[in-house]
Amino acid sequence: MDYLEKTMTFIERTKEGLNIDDSDIQIKPIIEAFGTLVEKNGFDKGMVACGVMPSPDFGYFELADRFWRASLCIYSFGATNCFWERGAGYAEPWLFNVRHSVELYIKGFLLNVIWFEELQSNPHLSVRKEEFTNLRKELGKPHNLFDLYNDYVKRIKKVIKDWNTDEIPEVPEIDDFVLRPALKEMLKELDETDKTSFRFRYPSLKQGDSDSIQKIDWQIDTSKVFPETGLPKEAGYFFDHLSVINHLYELVVELKVIQTYFKGYSEYQAVMNDYWNEYLRQFDNDYYDY
Repeated sequence: MDYLEKTMTFIERTKEGLNIDDSDIQIKPIIEAFGTLVEKNGFDKGMVACGVMPSPDFGYFELADRFWRASLCIYSFGATNCFWERGAGYAEPWLFNVRHSVELYIKGFLLNVIWFEELQSNPHLSVRKEEFTNLRKELGKPHNLFDLYNDYVKRIKKVIKDWNTDEIPEVPEIDDFVLRPALKEMLKELDETDKTSFRFRYPSLKQGDSDSIQKIDWQIDTSKVFPETGLPKEAGYFFDHLSVINHLYELVVELKVIQTYFKGYSEYQAVMNDYWNEYLRQFDNDYYDY
């Protein structure tokens, strides 16, 4: 109880600025780096909120981008020795956030394809999707990245093949909506390094009826890293973090490019819906909230 009474507020605003508790030696380097950022960028004194905007991707793109930027924050602090472990400590939270970001991007692609499918029979379909029936069923296996991507590719190819050109003349080009072969291989390696999404979230992995700890070690073995991304195949082996971040950055940039094509179609649809609403208003017809 005495300890709790003496523990100061972590971040306290004062007349002189911010007073930050840096008594925990494990987080002191992070606090010091945070202080330099406050000096350069200032401190957000406003309120924050959670949530995403309604969209054909059901908010998945927006959240994917946030997790990607969060991963860069972790990497930036880790690679500049703000994690006291030096050479460990930040890899798991960094790579988990990257992997989760990629998973959200691919699920956003799949949800956009479903919107494309619905668009074929409803050319005035709203872009403000706020509810989704059987979402988990549509997304299939919860965390397998490569299977999820392959399912997406099959569905985007089919919807383009069956595109309703009578109602929607602008037919998508399949090459704009799929990964290049080298990037597809990177995605496959990211999937293989963590097939269940448990590897970077928990200290152990399940094997049959028992769990085995992911023991930290300092071994060097090039056969234990993937050739395209440089990602480690298992715990306990050194890997080049600079090589990994560069390859993951390349993969995410490609995912973002595909995202822009989807957004281009939804933005065009929003404009067409506005025109359609205006047309209905001229004839005093009921119009839809698009």
